[in-house]
Amino acid sequence: MFGMFRNINVTAVLAFVFFLGGCAFGTRQPTLIYPPTQVPSEISVAHADVIFPPKSVQIILKPFIDKRSDNVVGTVRNGFGMRTADVIPINNVSDWVTQAVAIELRNNGYTVISGTPDNDSRSLMVVVSGDILNVFCDAYFNYSGQVSLVTRASRGGKGFLYKHYSGEGSAGTNWAASEESYAQSLALALSSALRLFVSDLNKSLTSD
Repeated sequence: MFGMFRNINVTAVLAFVFFLGGCAFGTRQPTLIYPPTQVPSEISVAHADVIFPPKSVQIILKPFIDKRSDNVVGTVRNGFGMRTADVIPINNVSDWVTQAVAIELRNNGYTVISGTPDNDSRSLMVVVSGDILNVFCDAYFNYSGQVSLVTRASRGGKGFLYKHYSGEGSAGTNWAASEESYAQSLALALSSALRLFVSDLNKSLTSD
């Protein structure tokens, strides 16, 4: 009896490895999304997004600069853990991050204005900018997304917030190395990082 169950387990593992191997070839080209998609039945009141009332602070948002060496945002592995393909997004990573920052700021009640260098003279406005250091999702048995940013905030030419933020996110078990799951994992990771940034921004502006 024990031998039979062991054979079943071995067969299941081999089947899983074969399945992953069959799905491991071919570049994935996801469209990066934000905010992360959520299944309504899985959203509790405690974890639902909260929209804050409008604040008097206006924010000039400059495009986040992509400091990465290439446009690869993930890797596809076969059942033996070997890297077999890249994940390259259809849309622009800088635009994706900048738009996500705008969404989080607006959700927190801020008025957001797209920024240019000339806008810095508006001394009453807060200027937010940043650099993108890492956007990457590995996938073996599970998806593992990571996003790393450096953000800056200033007012009247004087910086008051300069900090590195990182976040992690996973769409769960990797069944087929799907483009949607890569995008979801990275969106969750970005959300985790940006919520920390906005929390620090709120505290900094409240203490002024």
